[in-house]
Amino acid sequence: MKRAYMRSLTFLVFSGILKVCELCPSVRASRATKFVAEGGSLQLSCEVQHCGLSGWTGGWVFQESDSLKFTSLIPSERIGTSNSSSTANSTHLSLHIHNINQSDAGAYKCSINWPQKITSSGHVTYVNVTAAAADSSGRSLSHRVLLCFGALMCFSVVLGFVWCLTRDRHPPPPPVPPRTSFAAGAKPKKELVYAEVAMNKSRRQNDPPKQASEPTVYSSVRFS
Repeated sequence: MKRAYMRSLTFLVFSGILKVCELCPSVRASRATKFVAEGGSLQLSCEVQHCGLSGWTGGWVFQESDSLKFTSLIPSERIGTSNSSSTANSTHLSLHIHNINQSDAGAYKCSINWPQKITSSGHVTYVNVTAAAADSSGRSLSHRVLLCFGALMCFSVVLGFVWCLTRDRHPPPPPVPPRTSFAAGAKPKKELVYAEVAMNKSRRQNDPPKQASEPTVYSSVRFS
């Protein structure tokens, strides 16, 4: 039991020593690739795990796209660096670049020199500078003016069209029902017309008149 306990305790102590050795001293940074538009800004950060050690130096280094060597970044009007201690064992190094141009494209990383003449570097961040975005302020203003003008014109046209439709337009009077005439609507009665044609013998001037005999009807004409 004692031997097993001693072995487990030794293993834990050895693991702790290895973990401390891995963290101190070291530089922690994420590997990434960033695309920044020309004229924009860039912000990077890394964490230096020094575990309370002093005397370390270094900071951000930069490698151009067509170069094989990293050079230290010198602060300027466009490039700014800052250090902030988050805990007693670590310090954050920040990098700010304003108004980026094509010369800022390349690789960035943190490089730290320890007192034991040991150098530690964080992961590399690759920065690609793209073409500058088109200035949308003037374009958006012109678009707004055109939209307002078009809306005003459409409103004027619609208002004039409605006015033309409603001008001097009154509802027509109700239609007058046609007058009906019973006399006009009544059908005429059919009348029977008879015609009699009678032929008498001519008589002499001196002959006395004779009693007229009944006329002979030869035809009858009917009109409808």
